[in-house]
Amino acid sequence: MRVIKSVVTTDTILTSSNIPEDEHPVWVSGTSYTALGKVIYEHKIYERIVTGVGTITPDLDQVNWLDSGYTNRYRMFDNIISSVSSRTGGIEFTLTPNQVINGIALLNVNASTVRVVMNDPIEGVVYDRTKELRSSSNVIDYYSYFFAPLINLGDLDTAIFLDLPTRPTATITVYISSGSGLVEVGEVVYGIQSLVGRTNYGTSFGIKSYSRKETDEFGKVTVVKRKNSKYSEYDIDIDNTNLSFVLRLFQDIDSVPCVFIGNSDMDVLIVYGFYNDFKTTISFPTVSKCTLRVEGLVW
Repeated sequence: MRVIKSVVTTDTILTSSNIPEDEHPVWVSGTSYTALGKVIYEHKIYERIVTGVGTITPDLDQVNWLDSGYTNRYRMFDNIISSVSSRTGGIEFTLTPNQVINGIALLNVNASTVRVVMNDPIEGVVYDRTKELRSSSNVIDYYSYFFAPLINLGDLDTAIFLDLPTRPTATITVYISSGSGLVEVGEVVYGIQSLVGRTNYGTSFGIKSYSRKETDEFGKVTVVKRKNSKYSEYDIDIDNTNLSFVLRLFQDIDSVPCVFIGNSDMDVLIVYGFYNDFKTTISFPTVSKCTLRVEGLVW
């Protein structure tokens, strides 16, 4: 069981991207804007509510401007998995965190491959891994071999890299590819991964639906389709020598979105969200039993 607490992406960290940030003009103080006009300010898109001239920045002027979310370039860092960054022909970006990063997760990916390259200014390329996001796991017989469509690995289209070397001055370049087709990524989470313990059999997962289903007196069912989210209940063994560290870790990530990795080989046990219940029982002289419930962010 590992946890990645995400680093907040800033202009100094995202040092290059092939996604243009030109959907709308940049906001300029003193300019006259018409109603429904859109501008970009600090990587967010704002829509003008009423026609007029503004000198107050859109983020502080909620009377005249409506926050419409992040630009296409920054949606992959907005903590909203269903809000995707997209580009035809592939996405490429470089991070310069200036700190140790040994774990990176890409969520809600629509692509064929994800490649991560770490380049140290002294040693050169110290890490280069590519993960295929196509699988034949739904092929169970001859009929499905010939006719079943390829599906992305796992239900959540996730790529996890947990073996990055510790190089605090290195850059990390990510390539998300799908030939000449459209590529999408919902969230990129990177940071220091922390080992909690060993995930046991008995761990469970599920889906929480936010759709509304109502049946009237005549039996007619009305469905309002909405998003859903994952949740997992992990059964974990923790070494008693690690209890103090684990307690401090969960105090630190309280109400902070993180990637919880029950098993990196099982996408169903990878959840991006918040923990809402963490309980540990000191069961044996050297090992304690832990139950951890994590609620994922909506997809």
